[in-house]
Amino acid sequence: MLKKFKQWFSNEEIDEFSQIIHSKNLAKRSRLAKETVQLSDGSFLKVSIGSVLDIPDILEIETLCYNGKAPWNKKALEQEIKHNTNAIYLIVRESNKAVGFVSAWLVEEETHITNVAVIPNYQKRGIATFLITELQKISQYEGMNKISLEVRVSNGKAQRLYNRLGFQNGKIKKDYYTGDREDALEMSKFL
Repeated sequence: MLKKFKQWFSNEEIDEFSQIIHSKNLAKRSRLAKETVQLSDGSFLKVSIGSVLDIPDILEIETLCYNGKAPWNKKALEQEIKHNTNAIYLIVRESNKAVGFVSAWLVEEETHITNVAVIPNYQKRGIATFLITELQKISQYEGMNKISLEVRVSNGKAQRLYNRLGFQNGKIKKDYYTGDREDALEMSKFL
């Protein structure tokens, strides 16, 4: 059987396949369950695993979602995507326009969501739900048993979304956010 398998692929393809399977880089070895998402209005958007090429799009989404201020700058995103082997970014696009993303770290059997953002014109259409659900599938495949995040205590809309997806409220982290020092609510869900 192995002989037939080798005949199907060139040596170069086998080497590439082997590198992907044994990669310590989460983003390189991860595969999406779906590459498209159907929105509540019936339209379809594309989803992909983020790379360095997506940094300008991520910054634009953050700027549109966070009152003109991106919480992660270009240098931090480059460090994350290039060097953090436990980080993953999922990006949703309509045509070539990035409209939302989720980012997370998968460490010691726990996925920690670092950001979820969907530009205002695309909110309430199922994109954030899809991104978190897709991240959960990757997390389960990777052997994670919990998914967690922090959310601003004032962000009731996001908290309601996370509760609908099965997240439970945890403790309050005082003065968590840089700048305005707003408190954060920990939320988590067992997978």
